[in-house]
Amino acid sequence: MYCTRLGAALLGVCLLSTPVLAAEAKDTTQSARHGFEEVQAMVDDAVVFMKKVGAEKAFAAFNDPKGKWIKGDLYIFAFDAKGVYQASGFRPERTGSDSWEMTDAAGLKVVQEIIKKAKRNGSGLVDYLWKNPATGKLENKTSYVVQVGEYVVGAGFYHR
Repeated sequence: MYCTRLGAALLGVCLLSTPVLAAEAKDTTQSARHGFEEVQAMVDDAVVFMKKVGAEKAFAAFNDPKGKWIKGDLYIFAFDAKGVYQASGFRPERTGSDSWEMTDAAGLKVVQEIIKKAKRNGSGLVDYLWKNPATGKLENKTSYVVQVGEYVVGAGFYHR
């Protein structure tokens, strides 16, 4: 009987200490948070839009603060192959700026990782530590990025 209780206690400790993936986590205090599915759908729509209207018109739309490509802390961004911002929905003033050396709070060269991932795989996920514009706090963020011709288009979500 002691072994049964000990086994059950150890199983409980293991289950409680297992990390929960961001996609599985539920945070009822911040229900306005976005998840991977919403980010992926938005990026996929942005890619279709960009292919339809062309890069320049798409970038202008992505930068429009009143447009459909910005939803609070969820927004479309785009870089060229050299890491120059083509669009940054939340901060359109960054358009045209060189972000190649931009690092996150942990020292990761985020833009280089984004471009490398998209170029190598066509699309993918990049994890980094970023200041959430909605909360003003450093938070874990995952961006879904897609290679579109010579550009990389993406958006990210903050973990719950």
